[in-house]
Amino acid sequence: MGETISGAAEAPEPPIPAPPPAPPARSMAGEVLGQSPYIAMLAASFGGVAYAAFTETPNAIYWMVMAPLFGLLCVVAGWAAAPDRGGRLRLIWTQGAHWAAFLLAMLLLFRPEVQGVMQGRASEIGLLLLLALGAFVAGVHAGSWRIVAVGALLGLAVPLLAFIQQSALLIVAAALLMGAAGAVFLWAASRAK
Repeated sequence: MGETISGAAEAPEPPIPAPPPAPPARSMAGEVLGQSPYIAMLAASFGGVAYAAFTETPNAIYWMVMAPLFGLLCVVAGWAAAPDRGGRLRLIWTQGAHWAAFLLAMLLLFRPEVQGVMQGRASEIGLLLLLALGAFVAGVHAGSWRIVAVGALLGLAVPLLAFIQQSALLIVAAALLMGAAGAVFLWAASRAK
């Protein structure tokens, strides 16, 4: 019973499947489009500070819109890293609470009592600092290095903007920082391939 038939052919081995095709390389325009939410975060932040530099009173409505938008972008950025429905609900809850707290802190800067003791353009610098800290911490919690990078770049801009104090130079500095941030995102995306 344990004998084998000597003339029988062995079964052929199944062919090894070919590896899946590599995804097509993204063009420079595709890279920019992929990084556009983060570039938009930087542009909107610096744009708000530049706008405030040209007005007599800061615009609270602008910042009331910015904080929830940043929160939404943080949820979108962290969505893929959330392991399941519970993780996604936790992401939404923590980002919502996080940005609500930062919005409250931003709104406190607009109170007349606070504005009365702030000199010069301190409120714009304070708002940018709050936004930088908010983005950095939100990126850590969402697990998004890009949001962390946005927060870090905004934070690095705070001393520079505090030093410059002239509105024309402020706009040029913001444009240069946005360009540098875009270059960093494109470089990081090309290295991640």
